[in-house]
Parts: sequence; structure tokens; C-alpha cells
Amino acid sequence: MFMTKSEEIRLSEVTCSDRRMDILDTEQSLDTPVNSYVVKCGFCSFPDMDIIPDPYYLYRVFSGIEIMIADLGNLLVSDRVKKVLEVLFPGVCTFNNTFILGTRVSTGWWLAIPVNMILSGEVNDEVPRCGICNEPLHAHPGSQYKFWITDFAGEYDIVKAENWYGVDEFDWKKSWISRDVFLSVRLISLLKRISAKGIHQQSFSKYKGLTKGEKDWVEKAIVKIGSLARFEHRADVTADDLIRVCRFFNVKVLNEDRINSFQKKFMVKASELVKIICSIDQSVLINTGFSEEFSVEEIQNWQSPDGCGKLTGFAFDSIGNCLFFDPKDKLCPLYHYDHETMIYELIHSTIIDII
Repeated sequence: MFMTKSEEIRLSEVTCSDRRMDILDTEQSLDTPVNSYVVKCGFCSFPDMDIIPDPYYLYRVFSGIEIMIADLGNLLVSDRVKKVLEVLFPGVCTFNNTFILGTRVSTGWWLAIPVNMILSGEVNDEVPRCGICNEPLHAHPGSQYKFWITDFAGEYDIVKAENWYGVDEFDWKKSWISRDVFLSVRLISLLKRISAKGIHQQSFSKYKGLTKGEKDWVEKAIVKIGSLARFEHRADVTADDLIRVCRFFNVKVLNEDRINSFQKKFMVKASELVKIICSIDQSVLINTGFSEEFSVEEIQNWQSPDGCGKLTGFAFDSIGNCLFFDPKDKLCPLYHYDHETMIYELIHSTIIDII
């Protein structure tokens, strides 16, 4: 890294979508990990948080982002972001391959494991602990912590919390556990500059802007990483792409009536991908890795939401979530709408990537 360890680096806790790639969607728990951990304590079943499961599985894979929080204070990064981190911060993370759940098929994502840790909080003395391993039986981040750090100055640009927390106030096993991960504000800014999407600085961070030194660092970092600063977008849709999409959605012939209905309703000319989407039969279910499959609706039920007029909702699950695509983009980026959080999240930079 092109700095001395004596320099003070400002770090903030980062957050990301609740729809993580290594977490299952369940009604019983906020965080149900895909991967099984080695049990550290046979009495209370507390896991060894620092022994990384191998192989490391992902429940679903997104293509519209390049960095995301992983279980227990780690990160999931694209190959490009991995290379950026290796150039700028050699040795600050170790990297493990990830695989599609239940297979040895590589996902193209890397598990980035921060080497350095910080004690970002301490559980109250009155919280009961395991009589064998001394881990708290529960550790709610609000009422059950003496202190909680979200910003700090340190020596490294990527750090994870040594301590853990759980949402349930009485039993960590009812909600699983989490550890926070912190990135320097200059690294967060760099990721934005190079269009590496997926994580966000916590909105309540006291570090609201960059110092002159941090701004200078970002400019030098962009020069140092060279071509890695450029995000390679898919340039076009090929004939082979269209054939594969038709096969995936079982579209044997384009439905001109539905295509015309779509163009009339949304006043936009249908691209080749949009024509295929319009021709998907209503019996086809779409699995994008979420808890339920999505059913394609009749075009009269498709919608453009308030505030997101460029998007078109075309497939719904039984609990009110929806898949949206951008009909004005020839690649048809795919978005997921969560009815509980009312947030639209980019999950694939093109609908082709769900195949």
C-alpha cells in the first residue's frame, strides 16, 4: 500500500442489502447462514467465527454489484475488486473461492477475509455467559452493550469487529450472530469512483466528507490501479444471448399482440430482450435465488412504480415482492422490489445473467 502505517486512517462501518448472497431468506430469523461453522464450545454450541467453512457456499449470485458484506465480518468481492484490494492493500485480506450451494461450481465471487480486527463493542457485565467458553448467551447491539463503535481511526483500510452481536435479546441461536466490517472512508469513496457497487457507509457516520489528504489518496489510487478503475460493461446483446434467453423462459415464438400491448401501455419501443419478456407464458416461474419463485403476470398488471418510472414490474411472488426490468436499457437490468422495506435493488446488470 502506498502509505505508512503511522498514518491515521478514518474508517466507518459499512452496510449493504439485507438480501445477501450467503444468507437464507426465512421467516424465523434475520440471518440464517448458508454455511456450517465449526463448533467452538460443545456446551453452548457457539461457533468458531474465525474458521472459514471450506468450501464456502453462496445461496444466490448477483451480477449488478461487485462488493457485499458476507457472514461474520467478511466481504464478498468480484474478481476486479479483489485485484484492486491486492494492489492497494497487499496482505490486509485473504481470499477464498466461493461455490454455488451444494456444488463445486465456482461463482466468480471471492470471500475477502480481513486480517485485522478491532473490539468495536463490549457486552454488559450482567448479561449471562456460557459457563464453559464465557461467550454471552445473547448480545443485543442496543441495550446489552456497554459501548458501540461505528467510526474510528486506525492503521488499516479494512478491519472487522472481533466482537459479535445477535438480534434476539434472550438467545443468540434464535437469530444467529453477526460481526461488523469497517472500510476506510477513502476506500469507500474509491469504490464509488470506479463504480464498484454494493456497500454503503452507514448514514449515521460522523465522517461526512473526505479530507484533502483522503481526496489526494483517491486520485493516486486510481492511477495506481490503472485499467482496474474501469468497469467493463457488457457492450451488447448477441444473437446467442437471445437464443439462450428464449430457451430459459421457454419462449418458442414472439407474441406480437403482447409486444404491441406493452409498447402502447408504456409508450416505449420494445428491444429484442423486451420482446422476449413480453412473450413469456404466464405459467412460467422465475427463480432468482430468493425464498419464493416469481410468476409472470398479464401485461395489463405490469406496473411502473412511483419514483422509479423507468422500471417495469412484470413478475410477482405470493407475498408481494416483485421483479422489475428497465425497458429503456437494451440489456434489461433486473431489479428486486422488497415489499417490507419498499426498496428497489439492482440484482443483475442484465436479465441474461439469471440464466
